[in-house]
Amino acid sequence: MDERIYQIAEQIVEIHQKAYEVYLPLVENVCSRTVSEAELSHLLDYLLDFACNEKILVLYKKVCRRYLYTYPGCIKFYVEAYWEMWEDENK
Repeated sequence: MDERIYQIAEQIVEIHQKAYEVYLPLVENVCSRTVSEAELSHLLDYLLDFACNEKILVLYKKVCRRYLYTYPGCIKFYVEAYWEMWEDENK
């Protein structure tokens, strides 16, 4: 039983690392130009799913900070969504 739990935990770490590797260039791209609110929302939706991981949370915050004044309503929604989804995880 303990070995199985360890394997599952190891797989989760691997998935988070792969997600980071995939999302890093996307975040860099989106932060280097001005995107539509729809494109921004699409990226933040995907990042939010992995925002329990510290490295991906850094990417999430980077995108939010970049677009805070361009799309304040959208960013407010995603900051609140983060807190709703992950608040208990961080306590």
